[in-house]
Amino acid sequence: MKLIFEFLFLSIVIYYSYHYIILITKMKKKTALIPFDKIDLKTVRKFPQKSADAPVISKNKLGLTMYAVMLFFLIATFIFGKYNMKFSWTYLYLLFIPLINAKDLLNVFAVFGDGFISGSKFVPWKKVKSFHFKKIVLNHKYYGYSQEVNEGYELILKTKMTSHSLVVTEEEMKERLASIFEEHVKKG
Repeated sequence: MKLIFEFLFLSIVIYYSYHYIILITKMKKKTALIPFDKIDLKTVRKFPQKSADAPVISKNKLGLTMYAVMLFFLIATFIFGKYNMKFSWTYLYLLFIPLINAKDLLNVFAVFGDGFISGSKFVPWKKVKSFHFKKIVLNHKYYGYSQEVNEGYELILKTKMTSHSLVVTEEEMKERLASIFEEHVKKG
């Protein structure tokens, strides 16, 4: 039983570490199609409270550092638990709660030629199943954050396992994103 817990734990840590490495490489090497400039950053929001950050490492150091610290803490806990017989493996899985919510560590949305970054996750085009825009009206969950948000749209991107959402505050950006996503969702 202990071997099953160890395998499951290591699988989850490897999965999140793999996605962290992919995120870092995409932020280092690629130039984003969207956002192209500061105006684009103001019209796309991962969170309705504030504009998105640029998809570069220098603007996201705190979130990336927190993600790395969580991974390191999980690995250190695993090593400590492996060599300490008094450690209970049942409590170890409570440590995954912050890691599951790690998608909200970064305020980033960026579209690249081979996929998009939403929060702390890079999603390749082949995993995108559908997308749609939802007008933000009076009874919408994002209504009331600001006048720009109230007049905007929520973009919902559905993948094989999850969905990603963001707020688009300008009609022009909505059209640009729609054309890019239509092209890539049809290909996949």
